[in-house]
Amino acid sequence: MLKYKFLLLTVLCSCFALNSCKEDFLETAPTGSVDAASAYTTTKSAAAAINGIYRAMIFRYQGSQGHSGYPALMIINDVMGEDLVFPNASNNWHFNEQRWLSHRSDVGTMSIFPYELFYRLIGNANVAIASIDNAAGTPAERNQVKGEALAIRGFAYFNLVQYYGKRYDATAKPNSTLGVPLVLTPTTEGLPRNTVEEVYTQVNKDLEDAAALLTTARAAKSHFNKNVVRGMQARVALVQQDWAKAVTFATEARQGFALMSVAQYQEGFADIANPEWMWGFDHLEDQSEFFGGYHSYISSNYNSSVNRQTPKTINKLLYDVIPATDVRSKMWVKAPTASNSIVPPGGVRAPYIVQKFRLPGTPSTSTMGDVPYMRSGEMFLIEAEAKARSGDNAGAAKALFDLVKQRDPSYVQSTKTGADLIDEIMFHRRIELWGEGHRWLDLKRLNQPLNRNGIGHIAAVAILYDVPAGDPRWQFLIPRRELDSNKAAVQNPL
Repeated sequence: MLKYKFLLLTVLCSCFALNSCKEDFLETAPTGSVDAASAYTTTKSAAAAINGIYRAMIFRYQGSQGHSGYPALMIINDVMGEDLVFPNASNNWHFNEQRWLSHRSDVGTMSIFPYELFYRLIGNANVAIASIDNAAGTPAERNQVKGEALAIRGFAYFNLVQYYGKRYDATAKPNSTLGVPLVLTPTTEGLPRNTVEEVYTQVNKDLEDAAALLTTARAAKSHFNKNVVRGMQARVALVQQDWAKAVTFATEARQGFALMSVAQYQEGFADIANPEWMWGFDHLEDQSEFFGGYHSYISSNYNSSVNRQTPKTINKLLYDVIPATDVRSKMWVKAPTASNSIVPPGGVRAPYIVQKFRLPGTPSTSTMGDVPYMRSGEMFLIEAEAKARSGDNAGAAKALFDLVKQRDPSYVQSTKTGADLIDEIMFHRRIELWGEGHRWLDLKRLNQPLNRNGIGHIAAVAILYDVPAGDPRWQFLIPRRELDSNKAAVQNPL
């Protein structure tokens, strides 16, 4: 991994970070990167270093405005599925991702970008984990830093193994196909790829170790605490088809995070203060991503060329079955007009246009929208799905009702069972989490095919309409630069 030496040796303490990182530490050290000895002398300076790691989550790959860190991947995860539709070919940002071309070239953006992003987080988390025990401060302060670093590492490996490994199959233990290299200490040595099973074992260990060190306290919602770790464990358990753990972790994770009201649901999904948001990116006014921001690509009203020319729209068959009494029906407009939809000045009003993500102002002159990494609504859906797949129809219907009743006052608790109930839950998951980065990963974990037929995609844009479940294209290729610099690494099937 020599190509990634800088990822493993630097600690990003740049405090254009997510919380205040000022005071004496930054007065005596550079803000770009500092050596570990300086960063972890005290728990106070270590907290500033951890802030820098969170800031690195919006790392912009090779300066590309459309690939600004984890928020960009959230959009791309949905672009690669079927439910996010480009209505025309006027603006081609993320077209190669939708066509499944970029991640299937070893020099393509999407083979390299997630690899660099998550190994950058891992490298810096490793420095924190290796150094914090010797920092001056209280045990509680050291636990906080180590717990957050472990959670960041577990989060990063969970994402990497989903992109670069095969789907986890609980019936095929151990999952012996190749995942990604497990780098657990600060090093520049090239390491071989571990198996999918080994990577998930490490992810679970990191997250459980983090949960043991963290409490519900944290500096801000942009940071991991025990709730968010439990939410991440619920996601992992869902992928591993461990239904009992998924239920346990999801119900514990959402404690203290009330579901938003119908009015709050229509406020634009741009404010981390929303009571339902468990974890997110707090976009501060002096930290603009300009045209690289999440809302620059998905909001209804930010005045970017992307939003003006090729706004995001929803799978029309999915939208057409949302009840009119459901507030989520207002998140898109089937037949948009000047009176019923918001677009930037001169913007295209395409059928089924998104209104879910919206910044203050019409048009908005700011890209300062916050980004929802995790919400308690997702935890209800995880609980419902896990219970349904384990045969607890009554429990699944109740968990689904507890969520959907808050979105649709007319909703009646489902009496469906088995596959019909699962289909209902997945329908609500698709409309609830649209644009938040789940659909492609859901298709992969469920071993389902990609099917874009008859739902509004344009042939000249999407090009690709069908991919069978289990096809090699469900794996990202390992970057060529990694293969060239790390002779222990091998490529995925072409």
